[in-house]
Amino acid sequence: MVLPGWCVYLLFVLALAVGFWQGRRSSAVRYTDTNASAIDKHYFKGLNHLLNEQPDAAIETFIEALEVNSETLETHLALGNLLRRRGETDRAIRIHQNLLARPSLPIQQSHQVQYELAIDFIKAGLFDRAEGLLKELVATDGNYRSQGLQRLLEIYRDEKEWEQGLAIISELSGSRFSKNYDRWADIKAHFHCELAEEYMLSTNYLTARQQLKYALAADKKSVRASLLLGKLEISAGHYRKGISQLQKITSQNRQFFPEALPILFAGYEQLNDIKGYRQFLMSLPDEYLSDALLIAVADIIEQDEGQAAAAQYIASEVLKKPSAGGLYRLLEFYIELSQGRTQEHLQSLKTVMSAIIDHRAHYMCQDCGFKGKQLHWLCPSCKTWGSIEPIKTTNCE
Repeated sequence: MVLPGWCVYLLFVLALAVGFWQGRRSSAVRYTDTNASAIDKHYFKGLNHLLNEQPDAAIETFIEALEVNSETLETHLALGNLLRRRGETDRAIRIHQNLLARPSLPIQQSHQVQYELAIDFIKAGLFDRAEGLLKELVATDGNYRSQGLQRLLEIYRDEKEWEQGLAIISELSGSRFSKNYDRWADIKAHFHCELAEEYMLSTNYLTARQQLKYALAADKKSVRASLLLGKLEISAGHYRKGISQLQKITSQNRQFFPEALPILFAGYEQLNDIKGYRQFLMSLPDEYLSDALLIAVADIIEQDEGQAAAAQYIASEVLKKPSAGGLYRLLEFYIELSQGRTQEHLQSLKTVMSAIIDHRAHYMCQDCGFKGKQLHWLCPSCKTWGSIEPIKTTNCE
């Protein structure tokens, strides 16, 4: 059974009170009667708050009297982390700052508190303050260096500081022959792609192209880099290069090939080679079939042979592999080819199918299950790069 958040919080306060009392008893010999009396006063004051269902006030009282040392540090840290998880970042920051201000704190424990305080700042959106703490932490080359670098990378990701992020990735991954290199390769490629997109917006195609080459050097299976490079080459008038780059996606990850279809069509169209576009699409194996590919082929057949031929093509494919998108396109053809009451009935069916299709998600994160209608290279939910993939739409899913 999972306890509600407030139960966990209350149990923690109770544990804090018990720990406080046990610590007071075990160390009684170290206190004068005056000190012991003061501690007892704080203890009973905190207990009174607890009995009056005032856990926040109880915590403040216990912490005020609880000495910070190697034995109680974990209690302070646990409390700070609990408050942060509850969204009370201001209080978590205050606890961790008070700990960090203790001159007697051992260096290793000081680094631990510094790391926790940096996380507090990140949660509070105070990225500059978190960055400063983390830079100090990673410069020490201590036990928290790797974790500090990863938190810095999160900051640069959220602040869209891609070049600084790439510098951090280089430190995390090491050389090409390092055991950590492959772990960071795909993330490195995404950072280069982000830079490339910025350069493309300013029509700096030369620098954008270089960034995309860096991306593919880091991760040769980067679909995103191939999509962007294909789009860039076609925008720059290098149609054959763009088409060739987009066709590589079929061997990188065929699930993403439908994303390339509009750009691919634009390249063939500029070359006045729609026939070549059709031949390429028709040459793809059956396992590449998707709603987008099915409709793209049908649209070309419609241009060349008319609506009846296009409808016949979709009908034959949908019979082999049922598809909601294919059925919807088939309905559109049948509506154009029909008249009277039949057309009205088909139109009503199209309206129902449109509502179903519009409500359906097209992409899903393989890590956290987030679903959406747009492709995100960075999952908005779990912040994982490259985890979102198209949802298969065959079999009328």
